[in-house]
Amino acid sequence: MNKREIINILYIISFPVYGIGLYFSAARSPSAGYLISITPHLLILLFYSIDLLYRGEFEFKINIYYFLMASFILSSIASLFVALHKGLPESGILLMSTKSLELIVPFNAFVVFIIYNYEKKNLLWLTLLSLSLLLIINLIGFFILHLSNEVHSIEGRINFPFLDSFYSGASLLAIINLILLYYLKRTWNDPMRFGLIMCYFIFNLALFFQINSRLTIIVLIVVMGLFFLKLMRLRGIYLFSMFTIPILLSSGAIMFKAVQMPGLSMLLQRVDVEDVTTFNGRAFLWKDAMDWLLYDQQGLVWGNGYKGHYFLGLISDVAKLWNEKDPYHMHLHSSSMEIMVAQGLVFFLVFAILFYRVYRYFREQNEIGTEEGAFLPLVLFLLFLMQVDTFLYLDNMGFVFFSLLVAKIAIKEKKLKDSFIENTKISGMFQLKSLFSRNSITS
Repeated sequence: MNKREIINILYIISFPVYGIGLYFSAARSPSAGYLISITPHLLILLFYSIDLLYRGEFEFKINIYYFLMASFILSSIASLFVALHKGLPESGILLMSTKSLELIVPFNAFVVFIIYNYEKKNLLWLTLLSLSLLLIINLIGFFILHLSNEVHSIEGRINFPFLDSFYSGASLLAIINLILLYYLKRTWNDPMRFGLIMCYFIFNLALFFQINSRLTIIVLIVVMGLFFLKLMRLRGIYLFSMFTIPILLSSGAIMFKAVQMPGLSMLLQRVDVEDVTTFNGRAFLWKDAMDWLLYDQQGLVWGNGYKGHYFLGLISDVAKLWNEKDPYHMHLHSSSMEIMVAQGLVFFLVFAILFYRVYRYFREQNEIGTEEGAFLPLVLFLLFLMQVDTFLYLDNMGFVFFSLLVAKIAIKEKKLKDSFIENTKISGMFQLKSLFSRNSITS
């Protein structure tokens, strides 16, 4: 077994182990769960450190985007301790410290993974394999072990236990299927492989609609529409996505007026109009956040700390409306709004710059037809989803995936030395055959 293969195996198990840690964190001990989640990432960094010492090579291979991401992560960590200082309920020094590790360790591990695979075209395949393993353990957990999500679950729907929340299951399935679109396109002339991949795709769609996250469904439909219409590289998509919430708030008002028209009101008697036009109540949260952004602006520049909306009393009206006794458990249902309120305009702009660079990189790869260009639909999916969901905020699974995408652009654009990526064989009991035949990593 060579060094690259060891790193890749640790990467493959990283997403499933992260999911197991999330369940343990919610069901048993938050701090212990966070440490479990990052175990493969810690092993990657440990292996890299030993390899560096063995070779005596300490050349910097990172660029400005690494430091921008590091600054954003440090601001996220700072927001945790600001909240601790302000007296956030159910928080403590151990909890915030381990949560901080969960933020900073995966990104650095992904940078190492990218370095070891810099000249290899296997990122898409290894990511699909890792996410598929995460899906498998969730299926086993829910259907066989009868576990449910300990953070958020809804009766009568599929509740994947090894994720950060109920709705993250829909995002996981959407991401996997957007990767599968690439393989469906490539295997069009191979009926056997095409059929197998299509079965996987349809199976995921069935699970996706059993979770029934309506906003995630809308985002997926939009992205798949852009894919099939070949409009993914359309200019202005990034800027347009940044106005998703104002557009949805406006459309909600239009929808409400439309359903009051004669004839439509009778047809929609069985539909909860308020539920539809307020996007299951999320519009109330977004409106409170928009009012803060436009009129209040307390802590706008540097933020108000983690759960800043709780300290500002920003959503106290919604908490009363929903009879929520512990409003600090609530969030804004928007990664963008959470970042803006908690970390301020400065670090929201840092995040936006990073996301734009990620978007530009994978759009360019898509234009020249590389395998990495297949990540563009995923980038667009996350770009729109972050406006209406917290999947990309802080220690949620989406932020881990975003860290992987940023790691790809955080490496200097030059070939690494052959001595660094040479596949030194590991002797003795670690001599194993490659896990994959057709997709194996060759030296």
